[in-house]
Parts: sequence; C-alpha cells; structure tokens
Amino acid sequence: MKDKLKKVSEVEYLIPKGVRKEMRVNAKIIATDRIIEAAEDEAIKQLTNVACLPGVVEFVWGMPDIHWGYGLPMGAVGAFDFEKGVISSGCTGFDINCLSKDAEVLTEFGYRKKISDFEKNFNKETIKCVNPTSCVKNTKIKYFLKSIPKKVFKVETESGAKIIATDDHPFFTKKGMVPLKNLKINEEVCNYPFEGVEYTTPSSEIIVNEKEINEKYREELKNKNLLPLTYSNEKFPYLLKLFGFVLGDGYLDDRRISFYGEKEDLEEIRKDIIKLGFNPGKILSRERRHDIKTNYGEVKFERTEHSFTVNSRCLADLFKTLGLPKGNKAKTKFLLPNWLFKCELWQIRLFLASYFGAELTSPKTVTKHDYNFYNQILTVDKEKSLVENGKEFLKQIKQLLLKFGIESKLIKERKEYENKNYVSYRLRLQISSKPKNLIKLWSKIGFEYNKSKNFLANVGVQYLKIKENVLNERKKVIESIEKENLKKSEAIKKFSSPFVNERFIERSLYEPRKTDPRVALNFEKFKEFLISKTSGLGKTGMVWDKIVSIEETDYKDFVYDFTVEDEHHNFIANNFVVSNCGVRMIKTNLTYKEVKPKLRQLISVLFKNVPTGVGSKGKLKLSRDELDEVIVKGAKWALENNYATKQDLQHMEEYGCMSGANPDKISDLAKKRGLPQLGTLGAGNHFLEIQKVDQIFNPEIAEVFGVTDKDQIIIMLHCGSRGLGHQIATDYLKIHEKAVKKYNIWLPDNQLVCAPANSQEGQDYFEAMKGGVNYAFCNRTVMTAWIRESFAKVFEKKWEEMDMKLIYDVCHNICKLEEHEINGERRKLYVHRKGATRSLCAGHELIPATYRKTGQPVLIAGSMGTASYILVGGEKAKETFYSSCHGAGRVMSRNKAIKGFRGERVRSELEKKGIIAKSTSPKVLAEESPQAYKDIDEVVKAVDLAGISKKVVRVVPVGVVKG
Repeated sequence: MKDKLKKVSEVEYLIPKGVRKEMRVNAKIIATDRIIEAAEDEAIKQLTNVACLPGVVEFVWGMPDIHWGYGLPMGAVGAFDFEKGVISSGCTGFDINCLSKDAEVLTEFGYRKKISDFEKNFNKETIKCVNPTSCVKNTKIKYFLKSIPKKVFKVETESGAKIIATDDHPFFTKKGMVPLKNLKINEEVCNYPFEGVEYTTPSSEIIVNEKEINEKYREELKNKNLLPLTYSNEKFPYLLKLFGFVLGDGYLDDRRISFYGEKEDLEEIRKDIIKLGFNPGKILSRERRHDIKTNYGEVKFERTEHSFTVNSRCLADLFKTLGLPKGNKAKTKFLLPNWLFKCELWQIRLFLASYFGAELTSPKTVTKHDYNFYNQILTVDKEKSLVENGKEFLKQIKQLLLKFGIESKLIKERKEYENKNYVSYRLRLQISSKPKNLIKLWSKIGFEYNKSKNFLANVGVQYLKIKENVLNERKKVIESIEKENLKKSEAIKKFSSPFVNERFIERSLYEPRKTDPRVALNFEKFKEFLISKTSGLGKTGMVWDKIVSIEETDYKDFVYDFTVEDEHHNFIANNFVVSNCGVRMIKTNLTYKEVKPKLRQLISVLFKNVPTGVGSKGKLKLSRDELDEVIVKGAKWALENNYATKQDLQHMEEYGCMSGANPDKISDLAKKRGLPQLGTLGAGNHFLEIQKVDQIFNPEIAEVFGVTDKDQIIIMLHCGSRGLGHQIATDYLKIHEKAVKKYNIWLPDNQLVCAPANSQEGQDYFEAMKGGVNYAFCNRTVMTAWIRESFAKVFEKKWEEMDMKLIYDVCHNICKLEEHEINGERRKLYVHRKGATRSLCAGHELIPATYRKTGQPVLIAGSMGTASYILVGGEKAKETFYSSCHGAGRVMSRNKAIKGFRGERVRSELEKKGIIAKSTSPKVLAEESPQAYKDIDEVVKAVDLAGISKKVVRVVPVGVVKG
C-alpha cells in the first residue's frame, strides 16, 4: 500500500481515491520520510477503508503517530456529513477481545476450523453457540474481527482444555461473562467437551446424477439445488444426517419418509428437512401397546410414540437412489453405500452420529461401579436368512469407526424375539469401554438428533478426562517412589495430594502392584459429577471446568474474534464458551531542584492515593443516581462535590462537559463497570507522570500557558472512561452491526460498523458516547484533586501555594458534531478523532478566553521515559478538521515488548536517567518500554512542519506512576 502514496509536501503524503474504486474521497498522511518508511500497510489500508464510507468528507487524515487499530487506525481523523454521513462506534477508540489464530471453532456440522481460516468465507459458515441454560444451537457469523493483540494468556483447565486469548476476552462463568484478566485459578468456566473432527474440503465428485433419478422428480430436485448431488453440495450434510437417522429410527417407502423419536429431537430433524426445501408434517403422538415373545419370556409394555412424516415422492426417490433401504429393514438386504466411504471424515461423522442417535445404547455406568461405563452396543435385527448380511453391515460400521481410532468388535448373535411373520435375530457390535476409546467416540463422533444421549456423552467425556488425569497422577507417584527410594515420611510429604493419600503411598512403598492403580475413593462418582458439573446449565452438554493455570504467553501474530447473529453472542472455541481517553497537564511553581529530594516519597504517595491497575476501584462510593449525574454533568459534578475549581473547568475541552449525554442510552453492565472506577488510573498506556521543562520554543505563548522556566515541574495525567467507556463501545458495536444490515450500508471492513448519523441507532450512540466522555472528564478531575492532595502532603503546603493550576485537558478518542468550512461553505460534520487531538488555532470561538489569542494548548504524551510536548493549534489545522497527533504511537506490540524487555531492567534503566518509576507489575513497565514507541520528537516535528500544531514546550519525565 505504501507504493500508492504520493508525496505532495515535505511532510504530507496523498492516497488518491483512485487507489480503490470504492473510495469516495482522498486520504492524506502527515509524516516525515522516516515515519512513512516504518508505517504499517494495514494502517494505511484502514485509512482507505474509512474513505469508502457514506457521507465521508475529504480528506481522511492519518497523523504521524498512526498505527493499526480497530476500524479506524489509531492516530487518524474521519469527518462525515451531518445529514448524509454516518456515526461509527468503530472509529472512536476501541479494542476487540480475541483468540489466537489456532483457536478451533466448532461448527454446525461438527467439524472444527481454526478461527483464522474463517476470514475469507465467514459469512457462509454456521457455528455452534450456547443458550447456557437450555441448548446448544446454531448461529450465523455476522462479522469477522482481526486485531493486533496486547496482553495474551494461555488458559488450561482440569480436563486438559487449553486456549490462548487476550486478557479482555470474556469467558462464560457462574457469574456470567467475565474477562480473562479477572479470572483466577480454581475458578470454573463453561466447557463443551465435544470436539468433532478437523475440517477438510469435500470433492466435487458427483454422487447422484440426473439419469439416476426418476424423470418426474428431476426438475424439483434441481430447483432445490439437490441435483446433481456432489460431496461439496451445501445441502449434502443434511442428507447425511437424515440418511443415518432413517437407517435407524425411520421408515422409507415410495411415497414418504417417516421419523420416530422424542419430540424435541424430532423438531431438530424437521428444521433440517426445511433446510432441504421440503415440508415436514406435524409431530403426532399416540399410545402404543407391545407384546413381544423373547428368550426371557413374553414382554408387554406401553409407551407414547412420537413421529412425523414427509410426504414427498421426490425426496423418497432421492434417498432410495442414495441406497437407503425401503420397508422393514429387518427383512431387507442392504449394506452401506460405496459413496459413503469416499466422504470426508467430518461427513462420515454426521452419518454415524445420527445413526448412533437412533440406534446406539445410551451412555451408562456399570451397576454398583459408578466410576466405570458399560460398553456401547449397536444392535441390528435381522430375520434368519439375512443374519450374514447384518454381520457385513456391522463390519462396515466397524470399518468406519476405525477411521476415528475407535475399537469395536462383533459379538455373537442371538435369537431375540418372534414377531407375527418372522423370527428376529439380534446382531451386536460392541464398542470398547476403555476410557480413551469412549472419549474418542463421544468427543469425536457423539450423537445427533438425540439430546439425552448427547448430554450424557458430553458429561461422560469430561468425567473420563479428569479421571484419566487422576489415574496418571497416581501412576507417576508410583513410578517416582520406585525410582527415588524415599522413606515413608519423605514420600508422604512430597507426594500427598487430594487423590494421593497416606494409605496409597504406604501401599506403593511396601506392596508392589501387579496392575495399574484404581481411581481414588474420594473421586466423585459419575452420578454426583453429573449434578455438580452441570448445575445451572440444564442438559445442554455444557459442563463446569476448573482453571488450573493462567500464564502470559509470547504470541506474535494477529488475534481474531466473531460477532454472531444469535442473541447470546457467544461461540465455542477449543471447547470453551468464549473508550474515551484523554490527557491533561497541571503546572506548578516548583522546580526540579526542590522536588528531587522528595521525589521517591512523592511517587509513593501518588501511587497510594491514585488507584492504579486493571480493574482498579476508586475511593469514591457512588450510587447509581450519582453515576447518572456524572454521566450528564462530567467535570461539573466534580466541581459541585469539591473536587475541582471553576478555573479547572475553564481549561478543559468542552469545559469539561459534553451537553446531550443520556444515561438511559448506556447499559446497566456499562454502569456496573464504571460505578467503582471513578477516580482511577487503570493500566496499559495510562499513566501519571511528574515532568520537568526541558525546552521552551515559544516563551510568549508558554508564559500564557503558565510555563516560564526551564526545570519547572509539570504533571501529566493520561487516562479515560475506564470500563464504562469500553462497555459502551462494545454494546454499540453490536447495535451498529444490526444497523448496517437494516440500512443496507456496504462496508469495506466489518470493523467499521456504523449507523446513519440521523438514525435512532446513530443518535443513541452519540448520546451514550457523550456520557463516556463526561465520565472521563470527571475521572481525570477527581484524580487531579488527589494529585494536589498528595503534593500538599509531601511538600507540607497548600496546593494553591504551589500554583497547581490546570493548563488544559484534551480528549483524543471522541466523535463531535462541529462546523467546518469545506470548499468555502460552512458545514456541520461528525468528526471522529481516534488517537487524535483537537487543535484550534488562535481566535477560534471554542477556545477559552485565556487562550483565545494564542490558540488551544495541544498536549502530546510521549512514551514512558521520553519527552512529551505542549503544542499550540496552528492555522493549517483548518485543513485537518482542527486535529493533530496525540502521542508517540506504538511500533511494537505489548507482547513483543514484554518478550524483549524485562520490567526490572526497564526500571533500572529509567533510574539511571534520574526517572523513578512505580507500577503494579514489572510487566507493565516492559510493555510500555520507550523502545516500543515511535520517536516522539520525529512525530512532533511532522505536525510542526505541517503547521497544524506548533511547538511551545518540551518536557521530560522524572517520575512515573503506572497501572
């Protein structure tokens, strides 16, 4: 994409709209040659994506700190027409919660695919999702999401399930969806033990051609896309499932196909028949009496039989051509058709799972031995003359099972019962009950069209996996005892665990074993396990699985996520059911010479008084009503509650409050997240920094801003709207996904979900986003009060005596309705700034009176350990919708930084430069290492040369507080 750039000035690069036919306007990047050389192609492409959106106004701008982000890149500006444009929740600062590229997603047909493999055809796939209390069901994928990760962790559970995910990816727990970063060891997450088999692409070979079908039905089958029928036909999987079920609990004749089973299972079959294009009849129920003569005497019983019929000669003819036997199967000679053996493994699974749903025995533990399961038995009844045919059929099933690594054997047939017209012989295939064999059977094949068997099999898989882990632990203890020649007391101290007690260790020492150890007596029996591990999950097949490890991992690739159509917004991967920001500067009349002796104490007091870290909670205890007031009033709430001065509000963008914020447009979950976090710094790249003035470029303007001397102490605070803002973005991302479909908006990138600016969805988001902005204003204001308190405590004087006045507070992730001159005409525009700062030039009416003659202070935060800048809005900013850069911009992912730098080493290097750093974790220092960011001096040089902001003051850090 870089080869498409055209340099049009010393620091300006044009991306012509001819680069892509969908582009409505040109795009530009402000950057030096050095910055362009290092720029990411993906970030440049994202600019062109925004240039394709409805109502976009020229130009879409990239700032010198541009880097790849969600939707709109970080360090970018997009403006949209008030009437014809859109408002995009993907363009104002948002991170997606993702999985590693190898995470395997379970689909409708029981095959699994790596999430990264969905990128090109996600809209054609149907995957599994969960209603946690009632069922596992199918859902379409709306959007495929891809991102560069921040923190990435590897999670492992008691059953051995593993997954790699970002720290904010939500997992289903007993408390609902919880981000990974808030999960702990021994906490239980929801797991779906069925794994299925890996996807492979079917061939286009024809199974049934036109000539094989009765001429009467050819046209109908062609119209339903069932002729010619190939392995790759999108409806073939449904035929495989139905073929398997009818072979068991169905009946075929020339006119119809009948299905027998439980009501809820029959409903699933009916859905699949509709997908084929046929109309199933209603489910009928009737009482049946049976009187059968068996080897054990005459058996009489009554039961309610449920069934439905598909009256279609056309479908019946297709099944007959595929090889499905007509009439009474016990009196009909048949084998599995040859075409079935050419199917892909996942297609064979569909057939077997449906057949087993009808015919295989239900998973059951041995009577009085509830730790072990019976063999699974598949039976076929045949009249005497067809016994050998029945044996051949079961041998074919055995052959198919071997493809999955599953052991089975035929056992001797027996005379079963006398019917009205013939004597029936029962033929049986026994599937070994060895735990590993059953795990393969239930986790790879499982059951279709039988919810009860599927439920027991899923829980059975989980039970056997955990049981095998316990047995392996006991085996390893025996092996270690034999090798190490330990004394009894030493062995007990070293090996004791919940499933390895003193008696077991004693026997292992003094009574050599001839067989493998049995499971510990305190291990749960299956019936108990069935209750405890499915509590609250109904008979969905979901189970609770205990986390045994959470470890940060070095992951250097993209991460991925889906948005699904289903209302429960989840999917199954590796068995798991898986904000506004700104910166302000505060001046002081202190010098570095005065602060240096007390700097370490000052940093410690600040660290204590300003809550930091992921999920940090503030000292304020707000009610819901008070939170709503914060959302509406912003920093005005802080003023009313004695956390701010009137002058503070005069020196804030929007004077600390965006009018029109509506708490009713913000979800309860967002408010729940924001309620305890007001007055907290958070983590990541958010910081509180003590700085000293290093250079003054424009003394006159600097003096107006309150900066007069080199070595003067300045405080910079960078933070945002915390969990409330993030949740607002998450909520409206989903709402805007629906809006895109509703208003038929074409998107070049699904991350750019949006809504027409004048639509309900667009305005609802705008009102909610304003609430997030106001929360952020108030958050920074409350923290400023605590910063002032901390200085007063350390220097033993009032903060007013230290002249700790606010220089300015700016936002850099925001959407605002503004008026701009476009081609000589004043137009209302929705300006989206993502990682970009407002930059108003001298004389602009929106600047506080104090700064109207100079221009607005533009605050640019550098990386930890490097310089930051105070700039002033320049005349040329009129061309960029009065926007400038916001910081250095990353060049290295957080994971790569953690891999490359040790936190303590970073701390040590900072101290050598005279910078004292304090953080909740050494890893935070590593991920925010100065080498992970662009050169801030080069970034500022670009905007200065472009004239959109001009250099006033350069400051350098002397103390840093990180989350």
